[in-house]
Amino acid sequence: MNATPVPPTYDPSPLCRTCPSRLAPRPLERRRHPTIRAVVDHPAFGMTIVALILISVILILAETFGGLSAETNHRIELLNDLITVVFVVELTMRWLVSAGTGTFLRRYWIDLIAVLPLLRIFRISRVFQLVRILRVFSLATVLHRRLSVFGTVLEGRSLEYAVILSFMCFAVIFGSVGFSQYEVGPGSELHSPQEAVWKAVFSLLSGEYASYPASLGGRIIFAIMLLFGMGAFAMLTGTFSAMMIEKLKENAMQRSINPEDLNGHIIICGYSAKVAILVSEISSDPKLAETDILIVSRQADINELRTKRIRTERVTIMKEDFTQMDTLLRAGIRRARTAIILSEHGENRSTRDIDARTILCGLTIERLNPDIHTSAEIYNPEYADHLTTAGVEDVVIQGDVSGRLLARVSMQEGLLGFFRDLLTNQSGNTLAFLPVPAELVGLDVGEALAALRKERGAILVGLKPSGEPLVVNPRNRKLLANDQLLVINPAC
Repeated sequence: MNATPVPPTYDPSPLCRTCPSRLAPRPLERRRHPTIRAVVDHPAFGMTIVALILISVILILAETFGGLSAETNHRIELLNDLITVVFVVELTMRWLVSAGTGTFLRRYWIDLIAVLPLLRIFRISRVFQLVRILRVFSLATVLHRRLSVFGTVLEGRSLEYAVILSFMCFAVIFGSVGFSQYEVGPGSELHSPQEAVWKAVFSLLSGEYASYPASLGGRIIFAIMLLFGMGAFAMLTGTFSAMMIEKLKENAMQRSINPEDLNGHIIICGYSAKVAILVSEISSDPKLAETDILIVSRQADINELRTKRIRTERVTIMKEDFTQMDTLLRAGIRRARTAIILSEHGENRSTRDIDARTILCGLTIERLNPDIHTSAEIYNPEYADHLTTAGVEDVVIQGDVSGRLLARVSMQEGLLGFFRDLLTNQSGNTLAFLPVPAELVGLDVGEALAALRKERGAILVGLKPSGEPLVVNPRNRKLLANDQLLVINPAC
């Protein structure tokens, strides 16, 4: 009887380097604990550890400086041991979900110091005191790592200030506890734990110790305090230097011009990635090259434009809310020639909220300056009538033009190059409106098309009668003096 062949099984483990024909066993991956990973990564888990760290430090301070009875100190020590057990459980969970033991030790070695007082070998006289003091230092490092939990809450430099403040507080705690353990006693310079606190503060700030520490432990503590002092000074210096450099760069790159001095300028309300394109295209237009551009938005960043190699010589930033009437008046909306309203994200706004701000801005602009040419973009097409009724000339629906363009180029290969050539002033042909030349007034569109092609090399593609919509590819119509011709101008 023929044996039934056993189908080969697929083993995804890598080939053995010494014997390619054989499969080497894959090492155990520690990420096979999705439940533990979910618990460790949960924000509540990190917040709980932060709270326990603070409680542990408070207990150490109470035991050192509280002047409590021996029984109370014993209870505090037991409670600290219980918290340490929680830290051991936390580290075990992190070890289980880490990439490997080596990676775990490199990242959490300082956390391991925090749990050493739980071991009996470290409870021997001075060794226990030194390890407990190091525990304060390690807990400070653990808390510093947990500050990333607040990264989404604190903005700007608030997190940096919080890190520096916590670093200095733990440095004082470390020095106070250390000097209390080793330098306070009969015949010593320090007679009470309170004096040890002041000694730690002044040692941190001045980098000096009035008299050389008498004990070996005190010398070690003082040496570490000197490192603390240098680190705190370096962090403060670096933070303030970065602030000053940012301010100097911002002042150097931004034009020091009063918006009240602008006239015939272009106002861009809102800030997004499109601002760089707008500024680039406006600046490259020969007719608008000398026109000032004012960007009104709290999110505007001229440094970002610079990094994209956008010319900003005629760009001014006004970091205010563009929906406010006072802001638009200070921006010189009544003297501006053009206003562009962008859909600006931020502050967890929905698309309807963004459109509401755009509509409010458009209504305000048209009320303050009915003669201005205003263009706006919105997300919801049902709101377009609100803007056009208010007097906004051009309303662009987010994604509408790009979606239709994508559909066309997907059906006609090579068509994208045509639009790329026409939609930029920086290279190739350009679209532009021209007044009807005197010699073409009264001619038929076909005759005008031939004349424009012969005299100027331009191609007539559209006609805009005065007060009427644009007519694309017009036919059987005579040109009037007040018409506007949409032509493709040849590249220079």
